Amino acid sequence: MITKIFITFITFAFLATGCEKKDDTKAPIKTDKSTKTNQPEKEVVKQENKLKMIGSDGKVYELIADYRGLKFKGYEDKIILLDFFATWCPPCRAEMPHLVNLQKKYGDKIQIFSVLMEENKENSELTDFIKEFELNFPILNSKENFFLSQALGGIKSLPTLVVYDKSGEYFTHFLGAAPEEMLDAAIVKALAK
Repeated sequence: MITKIFITFITFAFLATGCEKKDDTKAPIKTDKSTKTNQPEKEVVKQENKLKMIGSDGKVYELIADYRGLKFKGYEDKIILLDFFATWCPPCRAEMPHLVNLQKKYGDKIQIFSVLMEENKENSELTDFIKEFELNFPILNSKENFFLSQALGGIKSLPTLVVYDKSGEYFTHFLGAAPEEMLDAAIVKALAK
């Protein structure tokens, strides 16, 4: 009996914490715009940056980032969920069925992109992973994944899921495997915004 309780506790703790990703950057995912200082405000630089992200399906997904947030070209007016993950990470794997369910449930109102945080992984190696979880959204698999991670302040834990609203503005994020109900509630709130 004690063994069952111990195993249940360890399993829950493992899934709730996520996999640690080694990274030395210290910038947060989102800065608080409401923080006031006595220094004069600087003019916002309105530069636009573009990344071409390669999907495991061979398609090129163009990401446009500026001071307001980010958008994927062709996916405007959709809630975007960026799922930073690794195929070897048990909590990442546990979260995949939830993401598949949410993409089915919301259809063209949302778009999930899984952002692979493994170097030198061939698309052919992802085929079994895609089949195993019956993924209905693309896996982004290119060196730009790491640039995107750094642009968001550095991803330190896997999985990390970042949600953007329909206008491309940051909405919320989740560190570690999040229950499907929590992700669903965030999508509902983002759709109502």
